[in-house]
Amino acid sequence: MHKTPKSIFDEIMQERPPCERAALLHDHTCQGRSTMEHVLIYQGRQVDQKFAIIRLCEYAHSVGPYAFTGILNKRINEWIALRSATDEELALFPRSDWAQRKKFLIQKYESKD
Repeated sequence: MHKTPKSIFDEIMQERPPCERAALLHDHTCQGRSTMEHVLIYQGRQVDQKFAIIRLCEYAHSVGPYAFTGILNKRINEWIALRSATDEELALFPRSDWAQRKKFLIQKYESKD
C-alpha cells in the first residue's frame, strides 16, 4: 500500500494555516478540525509531493459532520495546490499538463478585478 511519509504532513502542519482556502479566499468561517487533502492524481495515484497536499477545515473539505453540507470545490483546491508548485516540481509528472492547468486556474481565481 502506498502511504505518504509522515514528515511531509508534519512540514505542512507547521508551515501552513489550518485552512488554506479560508486564508486565501476568506469565503467561509472554518468549522471542524483541520484535515489534509491530496488534491492531485497522477496515473491513478495520489501525488505525495508537498505542493499537492493542502490543509482544509472539515467544512471546506466536506468531511466528517459536513459530508453533505460542506463547500468542497475541487477546482479551487487544485488552484491552491498548483499556485505554489514550481516548474521543476510539475516537470516530475510529464504526462500531465499541470503547468497549463496552473495558468488557467490562476487566471480564473486571481484576476478578479
